Amino acid sequence: MKNNDGVHQLQATTLRIYLYLLDQNRPQGPREITRALNLSSPSIAYYHLRKLEELGLVKKTSEGYIALPGAKIEGYITLGKRILPKLKFYALLYTGILIVELTGLLITILNRQVPKPELLILIALTLITIIILTKESKIA
Repeated sequence: MKNNDGVHQLQATTLRIYLYLLDQNRPQGPREITRALNLSSPSIAYYHLRKLEELGLVKKTSEGYIALPGAKIEGYITLGKRILPKLKFYALLYTGILIVELTGLLITILNRQVPKPELLILIALTLITIIILTKESKIA
């Protein structure tokens, strides 16, 4: 399904198959997908492949199915050929911010100064944010 913004709303198995195909460097058939994703039968893989084909997210070739990169998927960010869950992306972004904050704390301590309480609070809040984003990305 596609919403008004042109963003695809893929559900569990369909999304897993699409993400799997994006990671592969060659076309995959229903049997290969069934084995790789531990699906119960190739007909389930075939059903979801047809669904993806109707949405224009995969293309059928003589060797199997290939994913067409660049699709907008709800809850995911596309970076080149990679597709990342938004929450994981934000957790990585906040990790970078935390590294900068910890560097500031280290410089303050090395200069034999007392760290400002604001910096310590900021570090604690950033760390809490990273933990929440990481846990939520595993749930979603």
